[in-house]
Order: sequence, then structure tokens, then C-alpha cells
Amino acid sequence: MPELPEVETIRHGLSELIGCKVGDIFRSDKKLRIGSTLDLSLLNHKILNKINRRARYLILDFSGEYSLIVHLGMSGSIVLNSKDSATKNKLAQNKIEAKKHTKHDHFICEFNNGARLVFNDPRRFGFIDLIYTQNLWQYKMLAKLGPEPLLAQFNAQYLAKKLCHKKTNIKTTMMDNEIVVGVGNIYINESLFASAISPLRSASSLTKDEIAKLVKNIKNILKKAIKLGGSSINDYVNHEGEKGNFQNNFKVYGNNGKKCLLCNDIITKIVQNGRSSFYCKNCQK
Repeated sequence: MPELPEVETIRHGLSELIGCKVGDIFRSDKKLRIGSTLDLSLLNHKILNKINRRARYLILDFSGEYSLIVHLGMSGSIVLNSKDSATKNKLAQNKIEAKKHTKHDHFICEFNNGARLVFNDPRRFGFIDLIYTQNLWQYKMLAKLGPEPLLAQFNAQYLAKKLCHKKTNIKTTMMDNEIVVGVGNIYINESLFASAISPLRSASSLTKDEIAKLVKNIKNILKKAIKLGGSSINDYVNHEGEKGNFQNNFKVYGNNGKKCLLCNDIITKIVQNGRSSFYCKNCQK
């Protein structure tokens, strides 16, 4: 599932649409995870004013006080087809001629600059939802989210307060979106390794120094992942249909059975709360 670095990469890539006016809209009749609150046709002739991100949700604010919330689910993609990006797009299924769509395209928005925004989701676990902007922060998916990890509000003092009474393991705890958003399975595995903390430790057992180190490494790893365009494990591609590159920098994620880069011990894989964890028993205590 695309997490913070992947969605942030897409957000940056769509910036050329800001200030553009919506033309034609296509909406598939296939059901996504949730239906749209408002009729998507309300976006006709509206201007895209701003593109934000909250956790792994992409938020497009339009004139007329409408906000389009996009969640990519497990296999979704947002691809921008324009004169510039079309020449770079390496995925043939995303090279769509005007007025045409492919089997898994659920939403296409054409803009007056000639660009076409295409939401494609084969497994249909994602969604597109249009709401009134005034209701944005009461929206059911956004209302209870914790702080963004790259902002100042996410710091060692804040995290220490959240962890002090948590008996669950630190890996599962840090994937709780009410504590911090966007630190998905890949990035918490890598952050715990960089911090020399075992994913099996109870959250409340971390010392102040360990918490400070973990916060620092989460921020650094997420920033590096954004710089490298996110991680492509299965389905994720950016707005040009291209894969990210952070997966080439994994130290532990997916490396079970391989030697640890620090000590040559073997990387172990376990399952915690239904998600795979990868760690070095020798380096992470």
C-alpha cells in the first residue's frame, strides 16, 4: 500500500495542474471501496487551487469549495497524461488516447492545459470522494489521525508521552495512525533497524535516548524515500507511471535470509499483527 513517501511524490508531480480548469470527467460505474459523497460532475469547470496530502490521502482543493480525496488502496495509481509526461510514461496501459479509458480506469479528469488525470485501480481497494471543503477535517478518514512525522509536532517528547503506557510491541504501535501517520510497514522496519531497536520490544520499554533516535531516523528515512520517489514493491508507480527507487536502499525489509549489512548475521522475518517484520537479532535489541 502506498504510504507517505509515495503519495508525497505524486503530490509534487501533479503541481503543474494547479490553476488549471476542469473540462470533461469520466467516472466508471464499477464500485470502489466507498462511493463519492457528492456527484463528481460538480467538478466541471472548477479550477484546481491546491494539492495537499494528509497521511496517505491526496487532497485536491477546487474552486467552489470542493475537495477531492484520493486514496490509492493496495493497487491504485494516479497518472498524469500530458504532453510532457506522455513521452516519459513507460506503462503502455496508461498511454490513453483522448476520450478513451482502459478496463481499470475509474476516474479521468481532463484539464484545459491538455493534461488528463487518471485514477486506475485493478483491485478497487482505493477510492475517490468529493466533499465540501468546509467538512474536510471532520471527514471520517481524516478526523482521528495523529501528527505528520515530518512536522515539528512529531518529536521525542510527544512520542515518549504516547509510548509510556503502551504494552504492545513498538513495531505495531508505530503503525497506529492515531499516534503518527504515514510510517507504514516498510518505513518502520527500516527505522527500527537504523535505531537498533527490536520490533519485539514493548513500546513502553524504550528509553528516552532510543525514542529520540527513532524519531530522528523516521524523519530521515521518510525524507530519503521521498527524494528517491518512494518504494515500488508491487504496484506503486508515480504520476508518470514510473517506479520509485527507495527499494534499492532497503537494509532489512524483504531481506530475510540475507546477511545483515552491519554484522553479517542473518535477517529474520516474523509476523506481527498480520504484517511482516524484518530485523537483525544481533543488531536490534
